[in-house]
Amino acid sequence: MKTVNKPRVSKSILRFYQGLTAFIAILILFFAYTAFFTPAGMTMLGVSFMLLVLIMPLFIMLVRSINNTKYILLDEELLIDTSSIIGGSKRIPYEEIEQVERTLIPWGWKLGGASFHGGYYRIPGLGRAFLAITNMGDGVLIRTQSMNYIISPSEPDDFIDSLRSRITVVA
Repeated sequence: MKTVNKPRVSKSILRFYQGLTAFIAILILFFAYTAFFTPAGMTMLGVSFMLLVLIMPLFIMLVRSINNTKYILLDEELLIDTSSIIGGSKRIPYEEIEQVERTLIPWGWKLGGASFHGGYYRIPGLGRAFLAITNMGDGVLIRTQSMNYIISPSEPDDFIDSLRSRITVVA
């Protein structure tokens, strides 16, 4: 039996990504306008094309990825279902989970990637962790033998209870 947890998406995080997407769209329009109505047009047309083709899809994928994040409790493992733009889905067998607890969403150093709502981070006092968060208030820390994970399920206490019950069944 599987249980799907669709986390609550923070309006401020979602608006941040939507704002970046709108900003890029405005830049594209500006460069396109400049390309057709100024002497430096061909250079601006190239910049506009670069923004449109290379950067705009990234921001559209970021907005989609935050809305599509989910945490799925399967029979034998937890699936953190995220887009490839933040590191892809992670499968955590229940027998590898050592501890599950509520946590504040920590600040850390991003270890690469294009998204601020997920990916690998270096967290002071914790070490390397994979984050898949959609808000800043519902953090759950999952410690395993090889990696730490921080997620933000809706109803985190209920999620922790469901996860712990599956861990004890497997162990």
